[in-house]
Amino acid sequence: MERKENIMILSLLYGLVVLSTSLAQLEFFDLSYNTRGLFVLVGIIVLGASGMTYAIKREIIHFNKNVGIKNMLFKDKNRQTVQMRFENLRNEQEEKMLQITDQKEDLLKLEVQLKNIQKISGSLEAEVKSLNEKKEYSIHYFDALANLLPQRIWITDAHGQILFINRAFKSNVSKGKKINNLMDFLEISENQMDIFNKRNFGSILYRFKEDSGNVALEGKAIRIFENETVKYILYTSKSTDFEKKMNQNYLRKSRDLHVINEIGKIIIGRSTISGTLQEALDKIAFLNNLNSTTIRLLNNKNELEIKALSGYSKEFILKSKVEADLSHMGYAYNENRMIIINKPEDLLFNDPDVENVVRKGGKVAYIPLANYKNTFGVMSIVSDNEFNTENLTLYEAISINLTIALEKILLYDQLKSNYFKTVEAFVTASEINSEWFSGHSRRVAEICRAIAEKLYLNEHEVDEIYMAGLLHDVGKLSSGHEDDNHNDIHHHSKMGRRMIEKVGLSSDVLDGIEYHHLDYDLSNNTDSNLSEQPYYAQIIRIANDLDWLLNTEVKIHTMKSALDSMNVKSNTTYSSQFLKILGAILNETGNIIQKGYQ
Repeated sequence: MERKENIMILSLLYGLVVLSTSLAQLEFFDLSYNTRGLFVLVGIIVLGASGMTYAIKREIIHFNKNVGIKNMLFKDKNRQTVQMRFENLRNEQEEKMLQITDQKEDLLKLEVQLKNIQKISGSLEAEVKSLNEKKEYSIHYFDALANLLPQRIWITDAHGQILFINRAFKSNVSKGKKINNLMDFLEISENQMDIFNKRNFGSILYRFKEDSGNVALEGKAIRIFENETVKYILYTSKSTDFEKKMNQNYLRKSRDLHVINEIGKIIIGRSTISGTLQEALDKIAFLNNLNSTTIRLLNNKNELEIKALSGYSKEFILKSKVEADLSHMGYAYNENRMIIINKPEDLLFNDPDVENVVRKGGKVAYIPLANYKNTFGVMSIVSDNEFNTENLTLYEAISINLTIALEKILLYDQLKSNYFKTVEAFVTASEINSEWFSGHSRRVAEICRAIAEKLYLNEHEVDEIYMAGLLHDVGKLSSGHEDDNHNDIHHHSKMGRRMIEKVGLSSDVLDGIEYHHLDYDLSNNTDSNLSEQPYYAQIIRIANDLDWLLNTEVKIHTMKSALDSMNVKSNTTYSSQFLKILGAILNETGNIIQKGYQ
């Protein structure tokens, strides 16, 4: 019913508009054109306003029917729908908030990762910078090293293009000639050049275009890879002259090593200064063909005194003692500095002796024998050839070995001297109450040493025989006897051995002490295990009886008379060989045995 009313009202309004429009078009109203248009416009406005009024009214009626005007509450049938939509929207909002939160967390993680990446990137940049610096250093180092070597060295890429040549290579290239490729300087084909990309060559012959006679030189070719691909090829070549020089250098170094080894053997085998220095100097002079050479040590008068000299000439040997403060030799000693004089301009100050040597063509070197604390002496060398770095290095090494030997020998001499003094003080106790035998053990020891030196025994044996001579009567401390009466002869000898056998002396020394009263022909022997008199005992027997003949009631006053008396018992009581040696010593003018009895 309500719908019909609405249609009727709209139809009426529409009819009024149409009517007004039609009337406006009728001519009998005699209206102007503008007036008729105005009628039409008014009709349209009226129609539009009526329509809007109707629509608003209808919406108000519809709203009043579905929504309470007082409380503005939704009707039950629509409230659930709206509420569901609201819940859905809220759920969607919560989901979006959770998504936003997750995205924020992801974003924070990404920021942390970004910072880590930035740190790693910074570290990588530093490493790259460091590697670049190392690369630059390596390149400069390689360039410098390659330019120092006498071999020709060059580098190409995989296609044979030259990237580097060293100084030795450049010196063999014609001035102004450009070298871009292997084929510019090698007699080589393209096919042969490809072979270098396929293998390394430990030994290969290069034939250079510009070498006189087109001589082939030996060399190497080494490939350098990058990502398993040949990037560069390093080439080297050496001439026969280089190989000859290398062989000469090897031989020279071998000779120098041989000299040092020989000096080392001498140092180990010798225990006296004179013997060590002389033998070492003979080796040095012989193996180096030196004009003359000396070793001097400082004496208590501040003079550098010759202890050993050698060489094929003595023309330039200075006087046996040189003042340490007035010469180049003394300057080398005092300053612990090597002095080399190859020409007159090398002289540090006026030194007529050295000037004379240089003027006659000699070259002089003074090498101190010193350690970090003490200077022991100077080794002086006169050579016909100039001194250079190589031979001076050898001489310096030899001087170090000689210094070590001197330290060892001086220390050994000091210890030996103290040891002998201790033993001498000890054996003096066995003689202190005897007028006849006062100093007897020392005199016997000196005679034993003289005989041992005449036999050319080594230093160790000479020292042992001297020690045996000192201790031969030490057994008297236990016997209380003052002389060699028959009851005491064998007793004190055996007791002497027993007293010192735990000291650590050799069996030769102990045998010499125990059997020094035994006859050479064993006629008074009581030991069934003994087949001959030990040779230390033979020497001590002769020395002991000689001193007894000269210092007891026998009253033989001359060495000759004592020796004649002993010769009567040659090959029975005494060894004839050692009696002859004793006679040879006593016949020498101013012999050491005679000095002991003055």
